[in-house]
Amino acid sequence: MQVSKIMVITLIIIISTATSCRMSHEERLEKYLETIDRHEMMEWMETITDERYNGRLAGTPEYMEVAEWVADKLESWGVSPAVNGSYFQMFDQPYTVIHDVGALKLHRKLPDGTTDIISYQAPDQYYPGMNSGSGELTAEVVYVGYGITAPELNYDDYAGVDVEGKIVLVNRDAPFRNTRDPEYARWLPYCYHQYKVKNAHAHGAAGFLYIDGASANPNIAYIEDLIVKGIGSEPLNDIFDGTGKSNRELLAGINSSFRPASFNTGKVMTIRANTSRVEDGVTCNVIGIIEGTDPDLKHEVIIVGGHLDAVGNAGGLLVNGAIDNASGVVDIMGAAKAMATSRIPLRRSVMFMFIGAEEVGLVGSELYTNAPLFPKENTVVYINLDMAGNGTGISVRGSYRAGGLLDFFIDANDNYVHRPLRANAPEVETPSYGRPRSDAVIFDRAGFRTMSVGTTNPVHRTIYHRPGDDISTITIDIMEDIARMLYVGLIDMANADELDLR
Repeated sequence: MQVSKIMVITLIIIISTATSCRMSHEERLEKYLETIDRHEMMEWMETITDERYNGRLAGTPEYMEVAEWVADKLESWGVSPAVNGSYFQMFDQPYTVIHDVGALKLHRKLPDGTTDIISYQAPDQYYPGMNSGSGELTAEVVYVGYGITAPELNYDDYAGVDVEGKIVLVNRDAPFRNTRDPEYARWLPYCYHQYKVKNAHAHGAAGFLYIDGASANPNIAYIEDLIVKGIGSEPLNDIFDGTGKSNRELLAGINSSFRPASFNTGKVMTIRANTSRVEDGVTCNVIGIIEGTDPDLKHEVIIVGGHLDAVGNAGGLLVNGAIDNASGVVDIMGAAKAMATSRIPLRRSVMFMFIGAEEVGLVGSELYTNAPLFPKENTVVYINLDMAGNGTGISVRGSYRAGGLLDFFIDANDNYVHRPLRANAPEVETPSYGRPRSDAVIFDRAGFRTMSVGTTNPVHRTIYHRPGDDISTITIDIMEDIARMLYVGLIDMANADELDLR
């Protein structure tokens, strides 16, 4: 009886294999296209955004747990590890634990000489500094515009004001606004959040209020004795109340004249933070590969990637990171599973990269571009998916040198997906000198061809770097279709005789 069962099972396998072998490329493509399923993708979304991963902040044990979960999925589908037999490209990443939301209070003098205290609420009116030092400070607030000291540009927001032991109020970016103008490159080093807090500390400030929309921002330097908050419009307006000035008007004047407008506001605030720094955190990129079968073309690689990390948990303000960026991760996973399990031979290699530490400064992508697993000249393109999960249409953008690759996704959409598609690339190279905001920009500036896949016509309000970025804000059917477009387009790109590479 047992022998008979074994014979039957063996016969079934032989018949299935023979049937599979007789299946045409088109039949196999369509069969496995149907395995990309929105219900399974939603299950992955629910897992990645689960509160047990605590917002997937790079460096934390919880991030490593979700990274291992992704790697286990790749292994189960037959996607090979890409990093010397491992899925993990490891690197050090310190992080800050925020124990509670702290406090932000304004001490307002009343006409009768008494003082009223306004207490602001997180996250609507302020956000805990994601890399704030710990402590409490009551001090005057000094407005310092963009918080820049640039002698070679004859510009210094700290000239003429004393901020020693005080709280500085600082705007993002720089007074030069045109990021397409090469002149902007001279201002670029002063636009980084890390620079602004370091410069404030160098001038003696003990507190730092960032006019940053009151959202989570882990992309900022940690300074042990500097207390940091991000503030929204209400405390900002209260600081300017009675001064005869406004932030908007002051910035307009600074931008037109390139002359600082710093001043002592006369307002006193209390800021408090309760944090701990973990210096020995580690994180990783998760990288899998389907190796090409052509003896020559397998040395060329197509990379599709998106960042796996999110912005973490600020003292109970948990950001699940659904749109940003479990959506891109799950899109890639859908395509990767179908490509690997279909066993459709690929002439070129295809790499799937789930990037770590994007939110803390695009660290994982910079690590890879500095030491790529395939030479840059053998990398066909890097395709980035970030916040690709809310809408009814699809967007595919290419850098100038990747414009000849758009047709693979246009054809995949036309033949299999049938979504409104916006596909474009500049006809001439149009560099931007602004601060990089995505992994695609890091690859582009390192000399790689790049593409970015996203969505159009949003269905839900996008909640960015704040609690509420959960699975209720995603559109799972558009994610299913993006994964299907990727699946077909990547297979066709990998198997093309020639590629239009500029």
